[in-house]
This record gives sequence, C-alpha cells and structure tokens, in this order.
Amino acid sequence: MPVIYPVSETTPVLGIAVCERNKTPPFAESRYIRRLMAKAAAMGLDVFPFAPWTWDERSGTVKGWQWNDREQSWQSYVRKLPAVVYDRSWPDNETERHRFRAALYRLTAEKKLTLLNGRLPNKAEVHALLSRDAELSPLLPETEVYQDASTLASWLARHVNGVFLKPVDGSQGRRTLSVTRSSDGTVLLQGRTAHNRSFRLLCPEQPTALERLHKWIGKRTYIMQPTLDLRGLAGEPFDLRALMQKNGRGHWVTTGIAARCGAPGTVTANLHGGGHAAPGNEVLSALFGEAHSADLMQDIQKFGLMMVNRLEQNFGRFAEIGLDFGVDRAGRLWFLEANSKPGRGAMHCAGGEAAAQAETLPLLYARSILLRPPGRVIHEFDHL
Repeated sequence: MPVIYPVSETTPVLGIAVCERNKTPPFAESRYIRRLMAKAAAMGLDVFPFAPWTWDERSGTVKGWQWNDREQSWQSYVRKLPAVVYDRSWPDNETERHRFRAALYRLTAEKKLTLLNGRLPNKAEVHALLSRDAELSPLLPETEVYQDASTLASWLARHVNGVFLKPVDGSQGRRTLSVTRSSDGTVLLQGRTAHNRSFRLLCPEQPTALERLHKWIGKRTYIMQPTLDLRGLAGEPFDLRALMQKNGRGHWVTTGIAARCGAPGTVTANLHGGGHAAPGNEVLSALFGEAHSADLMQDIQKFGLMMVNRLEQNFGRFAEIGLDFGVDRAGRLWFLEANSKPGRGAMHCAGGEAAAQAETLPLLYARSILLRPPGRVIHEFDHL
C-alpha cells in the first residue's frame, strides 16, 4: 500500500483538478493555485492539485502536489482522492483534453467525486436557453449555427457591418473570425488562430474568401452573429467580464465587473490574446458619461444574476460563472457568452476587493459544502 500524505481526519479537503505536464511548473495556473492553498490553510481547509488520470482504483489514491517553500518547488505525494474537486485544468492540446475529460468523467460517473463547479453546454445551447426568456432575449444578438459558405453569404448580404464567427466549444478567443465585405467586392478575414495569434487576410473575391474560410472551419461547429460595433475611444475592441460567484452561504453575488480591451485593429478583447484589463465603470464613463455608465453597470449586475440562476436551473449547480457583455457605440448592452471556467486576470482591475474575493469565494463555498452535517447529500449543492 502506498504511504499517504498525512492529513487530519477532521480537516475538510478540496482537490483541484489540473493537467499535469512534463514542465516546470508541472501544471498551469501554479501561482494562482499556490494562493488558493495559502488562503485555504487560513480557513482550516486542505487544498491540493492533482491530475484525475493518476487515480489508483485499488488504493483509492491520486498523485497530489504540494508546494515546498524551502526548496521553492512543487513536490508530489500520494493523496486520498478528494470528495469535492475544483476544475482548473487547461489542456495544451486535444489529446490532453480528451485524456482529462475521460478520467474526470469516469470519476464523476462512478460517484467517486463531485465537481464544485458544473460545466456549461456549448454556446449555441446557452444562447437557445436564454433566448426563450422574455427579459433576457433583447440582450442576445441574432445567432445561427454555421452550415456552409452559402449560409454565410446570405448573412453577409443581410449584415452590412459583417459577420462574427466563433466555435461553439471555444475559449480565450481562439479560432474566432470576423468577415467583412467591402463595396468593391473584396472580403477581409480577420481573427485569431488556434494558438491565439492574430491574423488578417484580404481576399479579392467573396467566393474565394468563403471557400478558404470553410476549409479553415473544417468539421468544427461554429455559430454566426452580426459584427457588433464594440469599440473604445481609440478604436480598440472591448467587452465587459462580470464574474458571478457563490458566497459561503451559497448565494450568488457579483464579484466584479472589468473591461477587457484589445489592441486597435484586432477583433477580440480577450486577455489571452494580448488585451489588457481596466475598471469597467471607468471605460464606460469615458464613452457614455457617468450616468449612463452607472445604469449599464447596474443592468449587468441585474441581468447577470438572472442569467446565472437560469443557467443553474437548467444545467446543474455552479460555484462561479463568467459572463461577457458588450456595449455598442449607441450605448446598447449585449450579452456575448458565458464561461464556466473563468479566469482571474481581469478582476485585478475591477476595483475594490474583486481580486481577493475572486479567489476567496470558491473556497468559502467549497468549505460550506464539505462541512455540511453527515447525511446531507453534497452533490445536490442546494442552497444553505
């Protein structure tokens, strides 16, 4: 039998699911996870990262990691499989993604563990759900699943400002694309590659452009939306990330709202694509004045709470969801997409205690679940 890392039987344990890699550090977000571990220790909560595929069914253990302050390095130990797990995995490629999901699915299907945060379906399904809500549907841009070049040609004929395409399962702005047709018949394809590098291609004829785009999409499923004029004062694309999280009582709160600003001439504002963050109210005030900015911030909070509750009613329990909104040049608010594995970078610029709360709240919510009296079913994640 393996020697298991010693932990008090009374200490609640939260696992963090990661994708191990043969690098230093051995997984992504290592600094963020170190901060979580330090904050958790102050709460009387034991937190450790592990890769789900290291589970040993015979011993009920996994290979966990601990930070060694003296040696300033991560060291691995054998740990018991935790009952509740926070997914912070960032696979480097499709092979790693499939390996991670298969291992995690096996553990959840066999009820070996419960995920702290649920997983949203693809963007098309989320849009379809929210579009059925009379209060939320006005925030949603027209959306259709891409079929072929002819469907995109029809959209280009109807939407003079262009068409924006994004993969239904994509994240961090990767493989997004803007298609714009000029009056002389030329078509501009502008977007980001799978490695999140910006590209720009001008095609002299529409059929050639759409044929190239169709090959680039391949068998992936994409959605099409009208290109919205979401630009700041310098012409840079920007959106607003609202981080919605549950607190220690299981109630949804708006942790912070930050503006994410891309470089002028690019098509996305995602931080992973080279953008930068700023306080949401400051960016909106510069564009629309303080009064309208305050109204927009209130609307984002109001509609954000409505959205996470609607998503939770239909897709299971969540601990946090990132909601992305856009505001066009006319000052109209749009909902762009939801993310069930939101990053933390933008919250450092959201103002107030947003950055600290963004890290603390998942731990408080996890602790409230782990400390429930015996006999309570933790996988229900009902409100306390």
